[in-house]
Amino acid sequence: MANQDELYLSAEEAASLLGVNLTTLYAYVGRKNIRSMKVEGSRKRRYWAADIHRLVKGNRGGDSPSTRRASPDSNSSLTLLTEDGLYYRGRDVNELVEQATVEEVAEMFWQVPGAFGDTLPHMPEGVAPLLELYAHTTVTEKAIALFPLVERENPKAFDLSPEGYARTGADVVRWFAALVVGATAPDTRPLHEFIASSCGVDERFADLIRRLLILCIDHELDHSTYSVRAAANTGVTPYYAAITGLAAARGRRIAYGRSEAVSRLLSDVCNAKDPAEPILQYYSQGGDIPGFCANAHSAHRVHSIADPRAISLKRTLDAMFAEDAEYLRLLKAMKVAEELVQRPAEFILLVSFVGRKLGLDGQELTLAAVARLIGWIAHACEQYNQQPLVRHRARYTGALPG
Repeated sequence: MANQDELYLSAEEAASLLGVNLTTLYAYVGRKNIRSMKVEGSRKRRYWAADIHRLVKGNRGGDSPSTRRASPDSNSSLTLLTEDGLYYRGRDVNELVEQATVEEVAEMFWQVPGAFGDTLPHMPEGVAPLLELYAHTTVTEKAIALFPLVERENPKAFDLSPEGYARTGADVVRWFAALVVGATAPDTRPLHEFIASSCGVDERFADLIRRLLILCIDHELDHSTYSVRAAANTGVTPYYAAITGLAAARGRRIAYGRSEAVSRLLSDVCNAKDPAEPILQYYSQGGDIPGFCANAHSAHRVHSIADPRAISLKRTLDAMFAEDAEYLRLLKAMKVAEELVQRPAEFILLVSFVGRKLGLDGQELTLAAVARLIGWIAHACEQYNQQPLVRHRARYTGALPG
């Protein structure tokens, strides 16, 4: 065990190592997070040696590329997120929305052509009784219960090569889409057609679903995606990577975790005599309006004006629902809210509206989760196949020894 002399440095020793005078050292305490403790019986202080060595190392240029610890979020070639645009592997998402199917974008994202083949995963025994048992639960809860059973019946899930990840990823996405629409088995039809047919809507809706799914695939390293990459780094299968993302996305501190509040507001707006009333009521109760407050107090705001996904989806909704009474109510409510909070509507609100029109009452955002699984599978595969196993180290901020 290290003794006290090894753990701490005097002011003179610390200043000498840093190549600064004592006055500068004292200034560094606050500015550069150097921890210190008072020397009993004097006015002097001793300085935590690890903090001094950290700064010395930084002043010399930091770790070399060969010794620097890898990080799960250090490198990614998947999504470029800018202030005004979103790009999947260098391709503008707006162009993909106009030209591609969901499967084509997924296979481009995974870099495995043909990942969505004509075969389906083996069915585990007892799926019907299990889904009946979980009938009262959410789609996410059903998936978390079912995916481990499906994994056991499909040994190919343990092939974590890029090709294996993609082919199992297609099974994961198809299974989740089936759960969203209440089916008891996945389907080989294009995702947007399968979902539209199962929800009993026409071709225009099918195209809207296609567009929405492409927009929802990825949004760079958000909190749920970071969790997926951390799990994938240990070598979990695509099924457990998906479970990790679904669990993390339930958190109430991130956008999709606030889906219940957005769903309630949307319902209030669509049913109110005056759609502005629910907005004014929320605002008067605290200032934050669900669907208009993402990242309002965070340094992580990435879009200078509005989320480009929201701009794209709203353009489609404007054309498709120009005479829809509920959409016109939503537009009026949006106008009032945007004037109050000086922020545009979030993507989550528009996605929720589409889910409402599809009859996914209370689980409107599960439609978006179908697409997010595609992004999570890509991140998991990239992390596992292109990054070494890493172990994060905490920067201790508690009481110091002695």
